[in-house]
Amino acid sequence: MKKWQKVLLGTAGVLGACAWLWWQDEPLAPQAQAWLEPPAESAESAAYYQLLGLDAPAGQEPQAVGRQLLQAHRQWRAQHDLSEPMAAVASERIELPGAELCMLGEGDCVQRLREDRAVLAELLVRHGELLRRYETLLALQDYRSLSQPSMDEPLANFTTLDRANRLRAAQALALALDGRGDEALAALQQDVRLLRGWLARADNLILKMMLARQLGNDLDAIAALYRAGLVPAPAAQPALSEAERSLEAPMQREFALVGSGLLTLVGDSQAAAELGASRGWLRWIYKPHMTVNDSLPDYLQVAANSRLETAAFVRALQLPSRSERSIWRGMRNPVGAILGGIAMPDFNKYLARLHDLDAKLALFNALGQGVPEADNPYRPGQPASWNAQRQAYCFSGPLRDEQGLRCLPWAPPPLQ
Repeated sequence: MKKWQKVLLGTAGVLGACAWLWWQDEPLAPQAQAWLEPPAESAESAAYYQLLGLDAPAGQEPQAVGRQLLQAHRQWRAQHDLSEPMAAVASERIELPGAELCMLGEGDCVQRLREDRAVLAELLVRHGELLRRYETLLALQDYRSLSQPSMDEPLANFTTLDRANRLRAAQALALALDGRGDEALAALQQDVRLLRGWLARADNLILKMMLARQLGNDLDAIAALYRAGLVPAPAAQPALSEAERSLEAPMQREFALVGSGLLTLVGDSQAAAELGASRGWLRWIYKPHMTVNDSLPDYLQVAANSRLETAAFVRALQLPSRSERSIWRGMRNPVGAILGGIAMPDFNKYLARLHDLDAKLALFNALGQGVPEADNPYRPGQPASWNAQRQAYCFSGPLRDEQGLRCLPWAPPPLQ
């Protein structure tokens, strides 16, 4: 064989090997594989079923309805792949309170309900079943998500959960107006204690944020009732524990939700058409395993950052939120690099909400002082400032707080 033939043959072999390597995906990383594992179908959780069926029609058993919803989804998933989402089924729901059920910590809510006791009493009677469901829900301590993470998985109606929490505060107000301030305070403090247990167990990001919001609402309600002279001074609350702040379990579900979609993209002809590529050509420009592996460090980083104390979290905000991708991997997997960037939102705002709740707890523990002497967890040594619009004292922080999550209702400061 002549020399030029050997060179040509060697070059062809090298090019063929490069093409073969380019075509190949890589195995899933062990951690990625573990986080993609679906929940065990044999597991049970009365709390999960109660939450899923919380908005069941009046007279029906929430846990039975929740179990039926999950079973229907599992049966669909057993017969269809993830590219075929299960259609939502319209159904009756329990009646929810309307705009008349305000949050005690906002504006003149306490005063309005105080002036119209008939509206308050009618709210509690009319929506008594929802309130009883909520009380049953919080008492359950075995919560864990049982559905497989997917775009069509059955989700709780969080508006129902929000209205039920407001009803609990309205119930406390009714007790306080009847001269039973000690009972009103005890009811809300019990709500706080149970919600904190749920916060520590929540493995769903939306639920975690909802629970943090409801805890803040309960603290606001106690502060508003205390400001109105309707309840005695509450007991101090400890700062959030690491389990209460942790987003590791929610990040695992978020990763599984995104990862399962990324893994099925190659076999989805509709998705390939939307990308303007045939399924064969898509194999050249998209590596599902590589995409999932490359996205994992970002979710692990969020989980790690959720365990940071507030000062360390503030420092972490100054660091890049995304891990660097190698140029070679980006060249081999251009579609995956794009999809991975789109699929990963900025989770810092969710981490901040938990630290904002810690800031509210610091203010709460200063109730009874004319001006709160609490220390700002974000900026030690900086006191809270009076917000006349909210009629509350608020801490400043590194991110915007349009919802007043770092604020607590308070009596106006004394005139100078």
